[in-house]
Formats: sequence, structure tokens, C-alpha cells
Amino acid sequence: MLSFSQPQRTLLLVMAIFGLVVPNGAFVYLSITRWDLVVSAMTNPIALVFIVEAFALMFLFAWLIHRQGLKAPGWLAFIIMSLLGSMMFSVPACLWLWSRESLQRSRTD
Repeated sequence: MLSFSQPQRTLLLVMAIFGLVVPNGAFVYLSITRWDLVVSAMTNPIALVFIVEAFALMFLFAWLIHRQGLKAPGWLAFIIMSLLGSMMFSVPACLWLWSRESLQRSRTD
């Protein structure tokens, strides 16, 4: 299935943690402290283009996950992870989880 070297798996985990903490942390912090900036972004047409693109890519990736039959996490978990922690978190996190599952299966065979 997915085979990554140990340094690549470590990099995926670091990227997932970074995606959860830095961009998502900044968004949560600014949403709490500067709601006016969030409202401003939602009314900015250029920002909306990027938001719509991110949602379209999220659903495209979810469909690809479903189509490939990837489980643990599956397509629904990917969407939830993307909404709660951004795609900068969910993509490397899912790749790390799938590679971990693949590694565990190869060790039991």
C-alpha cells in the first residue's frame, strides 16, 4: 500500500503537527481575539476564492480516499480532520496513519 522510509514518516508526522498547531492555531486564536478579521476575510472575494478552492480540494481528496478504499482514517474522518485542523494537518496525518497501518501489516505477515 503506502511505503515510506522512517525519515519520511517522521517528516509527515512533523508536518501534521505543524499544520495543526501553526496555521490552525493562528486561525483559532484570531477567530477568538479578532473576529472582525474573519468577517473581513469572508467578505473579501479573493479570500473566498481560496476558501472555495480548499473546500473543493478537500472533497476531491475525500472522494479519492473513498475510491481507493483507504480505511482508518477513511474519507469521512479525512473531512472531519480537514475541517477541524486544516488540510495542512489532515493530508500528512492521513498519509502517516496509512503508512503506519501498512508497516504494521507488513510486520505481521
